Amino acid sequence: MNKILVVEDSKNIVTVLKICLSNAGYEVKVVSDGVDAVDTAFEWEPDLILLDIKIPKMNGFLVCETLKKDEATTQIPILMMSAKAEEEDIKKAYDLGADDYIIKPVEPNKLLEKIASYL
Repeated sequence: MNKILVVEDSKNIVTVLKICLSNAGYEVKVVSDGVDAVDTAFEWEPDLILLDIKIPKMNGFLVCETLKKDEATTQIPILMMSAKAEEEDIKKAYDLGADDYIIKPVEPNKLLEKIASYL
């Protein structure tokens, strides 16, 4: 069973993502801030990370950069998620190592297709 780490601080989005991913057969762990995201990625070793940009303690850009620079986590696909659709944010995400950029709100079936393409 593939493990997906969801890094998101909105309870409503977390609820939808957990239901969607669990029903699709993924093991899901949720954290709500950047520091927990980095710690959990090292300890739990997820197969994929869904990472919001605007999260407390350490933003998603810093989390992505930190994980992609470390040998232990560099191979984990990171799909950044944000309501921010500005070109500069998207470019920054890719420049820091994100594998994909998803603009919220995301349609569950499209998200599952995207996840499956990375696993």
